[in-house]
Amino acid sequence: MSNVALDKEYPLYIPENFDIDKLVQENPPTFPYHRDYFIYIVHLITDIPSRNKNDDDVLYVSLHSSLLQRRVRKYNLYLKYLVENKVLVCDNQYIKRKKSKGYKFYDNYETEIIETSITKTTLIKSIKQYIHLDYNQEEEIISDSSDLNNLSKWFNDKLTVDFLSAKQYLRELRETEQNIFSDEFSPNAMRRYNSRLIPLIKLNTQNFAHTIDYTAGRMHTVLTQLKSDLRPYIKYDGKTLVAVDITNSQPYLSTILFNSDKYDEYQILSRIRMYNRTYHSNPYYPNFAPYYLRKNIENATQHEDVLNYIDIVKSGELYERFGEILQQRGLVNEEKPIRKQAKEIIFSAIFSPNQAIAYNDAVKIFEENFPNVYEIFRSIKQSKHRTLACVLQNLEADLVLHTACRIITERRPDIPLFTLHDAIITTSGNEDFVEYVLSNVLNDAIGFPPTLKIEPWIR
Repeated sequence: MSNVALDKEYPLYIPENFDIDKLVQENPPTFPYHRDYFIYIVHLITDIPSRNKNDDDVLYVSLHSSLLQRRVRKYNLYLKYLVENKVLVCDNQYIKRKKSKGYKFYDNYETEIIETSITKTTLIKSIKQYIHLDYNQEEEIISDSSDLNNLSKWFNDKLTVDFLSAKQYLRELRETEQNIFSDEFSPNAMRRYNSRLIPLIKLNTQNFAHTIDYTAGRMHTVLTQLKSDLRPYIKYDGKTLVAVDITNSQPYLSTILFNSDKYDEYQILSRIRMYNRTYHSNPYYPNFAPYYLRKNIENATQHEDVLNYIDIVKSGELYERFGEILQQRGLVNEEKPIRKQAKEIIFSAIFSPNQAIAYNDAVKIFEENFPNVYEIFRSIKQSKHRTLACVLQNLEADLVLHTACRIITERRPDIPLFTLHDAIITTSGNEDFVEYVLSNVLNDAIGFPPTLKIEPWIR
């Protein structure tokens, strides 16, 4: 039985040498306290990076006060105590509504984590009450996650992992990253190891609680948090898992912005307005931003660069084809993999602030090659640069989570289903049906079929 199912205790993850009972005995706090609150805050420093694989090199972990206060009312006293007693270090950098203070462990607490348990009933209840919230996020825009029960039900005792082999793999990787003579050397090797270990422990102990990204609507689970190298160690009911993956998902979805009919059908303007107030209607003066964007979208396919962008996305070899363009124009660093450079440039165009074109060569290169594509991207990102990425992720969640998975469940309720944002995972033998449904859903939405990759999770 999962520890999460027990009301009397709840599993958390802390450095193996963190002994709160000894610490408070030697240095008694000057305020009324409960040991479990200390453990919970320390746990967050290890747990938050484990929820986002891109954060395993982040030095300081941001703790949003509004969310933390839901569980630890006098959290500031606990944090102050942990800093004063050299458990945590604070960066003391706070920007209202932009950046929360960040915390990290003192070096002597940069050890392997262990699982421990808390028993304070009210804290456990609070954790469970907000368990589906992304703790590292303040905005809440998407609220309907009712149809995700058909996915969460597959997280049961049939989902297993070869824990010892997977953990040994992580230890060997940590040793490699700790070797200063290795190409993979990282000064944060232990922090990386712990961030990778926590999802593995959760999977092994069947701590399957998921979170919903209520900004874009994505579903985060132990599978999305798990390092990709560990996927071959997982089975469902003893069967191999197979992923059906959308190749170049974000660029593929972005082509809906060059099809005015699909733009209207899938209510892209409404999605933009969820994230960017620049596009809100105003009763006091006309707002021309939606109008100009609509005109650019209507005229998009009259431009050769837009047609070229769509063509290379259709090929399923976007980064390779764009890499060739960069190479022909002498815009690549021959010492680095060309495909990786092409991917970084395209993602910079989608995710970077518009101001980045002044200092980011990658964005300049994209704008020079696809000026009309870039103009539409730029228009959507004006005033709030995360808008484009959020719109595409929200569309992806609608199509993959809420449409394709729903259809598969309705037609074949016997098929186990899991997701990795732009991929649907099932057991071996069911991948053809999943591929068929996912391809049809995406083709209907975008206007041309995606390139899908079938990837068995085998060693």
